[in-house]
Amino acid sequence: TVSSHKGNIKRKIKTHNKQVIYHVVRLTDNVTNGIFVNMR
Repeated sequence: TVSSHKGNIKRKIKTHNKQVIYHVVRLTDNVTNGIFVNMR
């Protein structure tokens, strides 16, 4: 059915967004840590 298919797509997008946010947070952590180390 179409409605269940749409639900599956939404669920996939949600998990994908969580992964992207997780990677962005890790990237910013690494960048800020690198900047602090360089500034000292």
